[in-house]
Amino acid sequence: MPSYASARELMDAVMARYRALPDYSDRGFVTARRRGRDHVIVFETAYEASGDFRFTFDRPHPYRPLRHMVTRFVVGRRGGEAYLDRRASDGDVSTQVEPDFNLAIAGATGTSYGAAHTIAGLLFPEVTGWSFRELKRPRLRSPQLIDDVWCHRITGLQHRARMVIHVGVEDLLIRRIAHRRPGSEERRLDVRVSAPLSEAPRPS
Repeated sequence: MPSYASARELMDAVMARYRALPDYSDRGFVTARRRGRDHVIVFETAYEASGDFRFTFDRPHPYRPLRHMVTRFVVGRRGGEAYLDRRASDGDVSTQVEPDFNLAIAGATGTSYGAAHTIAGLLFPEVTGWSFRELKRPRLRSPQLIDDVWCHRITGLQHRARMVIHVGVEDLLIRRIAHRRPGSEERRLDVRVSAPLSEAPRPS
């Protein structure tokens, strides 16, 4: 297991790891605290060697008595064409073809509490917005066990808000991201890739 002299060195290694992956999948959830209440969305991510990408998430109605009304969103790229699909609980379906992949991801980022951007921003250089490398005052903390996976722990600031990122010790893949303000936690479970860590280039 390689050791890292600093949080910045580890972050560079994580970026190199994702950019070298031929495929990736996960499932997970985001818990976001808004106006004193917890809002939860569940999601799945899939990326293939062809470059196709799909991020699916279910968002319940924000009004508590209507939480049974769930809207499913799908954002991605298939055969080079970017899209954002929306399927409401009443069966209404809309498909929006975007001129580029970056706009499609941007269109789903706020609705997914940032989760649509997390992996897409690591896999694809063309996806703009806040970058993992832009974490301010990064510090490498002691490892922690997250969902039975030992993880490196990085703390820092996203703008002025404290952020904690947990990255698998063995595979350098993100398992948890937590923001203090506004309060939110993103968890990635059942993370799967075909490329072992030894195939990922180390940063120069």
